Amino acid sequence: MWKSKSKKTSAPFDSKNIIKLFESLADEEDNEIITMSGICQIAEKLSIDPSNDVRILVLVWKLNAKTKPGSITKDEFISGMTKLQKDSFAGLLDIISTLDPGFLEKDEFRDFYKFVFQFSREGTHKTLEKDVVLSLLPIVLDKNRAPHLDLFLEYLTNCSHTRITLDQWDSFLQFNYSIDIDISNYEDDGAWPLLLDEYVEWRKLETNKT
Repeated sequence: MWKSKSKKTSAPFDSKNIIKLFESLADEEDNEIITMSGICQIAEKLSIDPSNDVRILVLVWKLNAKTKPGSITKDEFISGMTKLQKDSFAGLLDIISTLDPGFLEKDEFRDFYKFVFQFSREGTHKTLEKDVVLSLLPIVLDKNRAPHLDLFLEYLTNCSHTRITLDQWDSFLQFNYSIDIDISNYEDDGAWPLLLDEYVEWRKLETNKT
């Protein structure tokens, strides 16, 4: 009789491995945080390009990295990995398909979207440079969630604004949920930040040119 091959079982979860993993990624000057250098190492191990793959941002969000922009603290890493029940790069590879933001419900995505702004800030700045926003929006959003994305990026590229606030960033997502792509249901009632009012005016001027 043929003997059935025993199924390969994964190693049991061990919190000690999380600490070892954190130590291998921690910043040389501050061993209590993982900086962008360490985050890029994580991305490399997962075969993710940190410059244009949204999944690394979803992972960092799932690790609840909210203390300091561009970094993950030791406590955040340990608690986040424990919540995910993963203690190695191999374990993270097992869940990489779940890091697609398309799986996030509307409220979850809005929390993630807001997190991306906060995580991408530099130092004590409360705003983002326009060029950073121009690079982030196409990574974080798609046309399903943001029908206005391409037109807004065109407008933003050429407008006079140089920095973007959290309110403007957050409102753009809600704008996509609320305002039709032809802006026919837009009302100038002061409900939107000036940036979006100006975007609508730009759209109208562009329409009149054709």
